[in-house]
Amino acid sequence: MQENQLYRKVYTYLNSLPVVEDSDFANLFSSSKSTEISVILDDNQTITDNFLGARVYWKVENSEKGGSKSLDLMMRRNDKRRILVPYFQHIHQVFDEIEQKRKEVRLFVNVDTEVQRDGRWRWTSFTHPATMETIVMDSDLKTRIKSDLDNFLKSKQHYHRLGKVWKRSYLLYGSAGTGKSTFVAAMAKFLGYDIYEINLHRITSDSDLKYLLLQTTNKSLLVVEDLDRYLGEKSTAVSLSGILNFMDGIISSCGEERVMIFTMNSKDNIDASFLRPGRIDVHIHFPLCDFTAFKSLASSHLGIKDHKLFTQVEENFQIGATLSPAEIGEIMVSNRGSPTRALKTVITALQGNLASRVGRRLSGSASGRDSEDLLDSGLVAKDGQNGVHPMKEIKNLYGLLRARSSRKASMDKLDMFMNERENSDSNTAQM
Repeated sequence: MQENQLYRKVYTYLNSLPVVEDSDFANLFSSSKSTEISVILDDNQTITDNFLGARVYWKVENSEKGGSKSLDLMMRRNDKRRILVPYFQHIHQVFDEIEQKRKEVRLFVNVDTEVQRDGRWRWTSFTHPATMETIVMDSDLKTRIKSDLDNFLKSKQHYHRLGKVWKRSYLLYGSAGTGKSTFVAAMAKFLGYDIYEINLHRITSDSDLKYLLLQTTNKSLLVVEDLDRYLGEKSTAVSLSGILNFMDGIISSCGEERVMIFTMNSKDNIDASFLRPGRIDVHIHFPLCDFTAFKSLASSHLGIKDHKLFTQVEENFQIGATLSPAEIGEIMVSNRGSPTRALKTVITALQGNLASRVGRRLSGSASGRDSEDLLDSGLVAKDGQNGVHPMKEIKNLYGLLRARSSRKASMDKLDMFMNERENSDSNTAQM
């Protein structure tokens, strides 16, 4: 069920030989760089290699039944015992050197069973420019994550001494647009691992999911996005136990030096069995944008460290306005020619977001004295009229709610004090 690693290494080795260009038929592929062209052997071609004075022949064959490929090796009988073992040692060494030189990260996606031929994975070059330095994240948290990944890379002997599989799992959770997918790209670049993105909707059964896992390689990131949405669906092809076994069951031990990443919008309604230590090692929350993150975005997108409008932006965040980093980033990209225009647009968007949220709350919960207070404050239009609230009115609402919250807190404290006094007096009388 797994990919033949010897086939992979020999195939990579043969395509690195200059004689491939002399074959009768070959396939030309362009890489992410337009100046790089790869020459790949075509089916049913024979090429010659020389090793320790002996000549060997390789033929690439493609079976018409099932589409499986094979490599046939031919050499003289008198040379076989002398060169066979050292020749394959040489192939392993060259393959390792090629892998070390390969800087390109690849993205693998699983395809439907109807289109499978020689495996369920299809790959393309992953050219996402994100790095750990470019992502917007709390600096202390970023430092801790980089340290955790560094320790993982160096921990093979430690894991084996403990009798554990050398793998680590991360949960990334937060609203859409908060940077989870970008963070996955940065992790892949930081580790130099290929990404295997697993689309659960293209999987037909628990066994199919196991089969996909067995076809992944070491030094890879296995990514399952929006797991909470999949778990929330009424009918799924993969059972809950199948997903749990994929996360840390026996089948997950068939391979090492892997990082598993699961993304969710929220983990509030997720069964605790999915989140326990062992299945998830590290939980990382991706919040909506705050003023600190906004300043990082302004620095990277607009090239400014400070601006006279920063105070207004900060005030909006302080009274509860929220936007995702993706939303603010898009505004800045669209207005990158004018930082002032970009900041004004951000302020307008923040005010609109807060007004919308306030409007929903008022329409859903304002009644009785609440309605009277809000009408008296001028924040709710009479006769059922709605509209975008100006910034001044939003601030007034914030002050009103805060004052009422303070009054309630004071009454709660007074009640608590009176109860304590009554209990103290009762205890004194009994003594």
